[in-house]
Amino acid sequence: MTAQDSVRELVRHLRQFRDDEASAEKPFFWLGAGCSVHDGVPLNAELLDAVLGDDVDTWGSPQYRFDLFCDGLGPGVARAGLFRRYLERPLTPDSPYRRLVGLLARGYADMVVTVNIDDLLEQALAAAGLREHHDYRVIDVPQYRPEAAVLQITAPGGPRIRIIKLHGGLDPGLNLMTSREIIRYEERIEQLVRDVTSRPAVVCGYSFFHLNVLQAFSRDRSPLYYANITFPDAPMVLSLMAQRNYSPRFIDGTLGSFAGLMRAVTEQLT
Repeated sequence: MTAQDSVRELVRHLRQFRDDEASAEKPFFWLGAGCSVHDGVPLNAELLDAVLGDDVDTWGSPQYRFDLFCDGLGPGVARAGLFRRYLERPLTPDSPYRRLVGLLARGYADMVVTVNIDDLLEQALAAAGLREHHDYRVIDVPQYRPEAAVLQITAPGGPRIRIIKLHGGLDPGLNLMTSREIIRYEERIEQLVRDVTSRPAVVCGYSFFHLNVLQAFSRDRSPLYYANITFPDAPMVLSLMAQRNYSPRFIDGTLGSFAGLMRAVTEQLT
């Protein structure tokens, strides 16, 4: 199945289950760091470079040094203040997040799970005239006790659109960023992730490099569309795709970028 074939199949799936009511038959979108590049948010390697600078006195790889740096900084206001300068960006006029919000508003999808801590998706929702608590709900998971987070996400009633910020946001600096913080989710959150990801999934701009995600992501055989500019060669991604799909659904190249995928999907749905 080519990238074009996978996009056409995704469009058919979105069209088939479009509804003004919430439905587990609809695909949900899982967003990684690659989705925010278009709007100027740096990828992990660039972020580490910017934060660590030319400190040659600290031994180890950039990620290891970053972990030590964040351990010393601690979660909370200090961390939020530091990372805001790198991750806080205005939504661009042609941001792909705007097209994603259009899909949500028109009932093609109900749920987005993001491991990004920037607020570009929230900006796009507001720019479209959608109102938090009325049209959509944002659940910043690390800010809640596990049982409360699960209730916020799964409780019936309330807004159809649910945005799950799985690793937190910029405020108040309670986010999962270091290697120690992404070892494993708390048991109830891990089960929540497994339940949510058992639905048809569209994974965008994400390489599955978080250990907690790999442990929790469902292996159930519901469709999984994997969109990334580069075709994956990591065994962990290929193994997950093989478990989930009878026929692989890879979307790479121009179509695999978040902007390219959102453009292709919205144009074909029009």
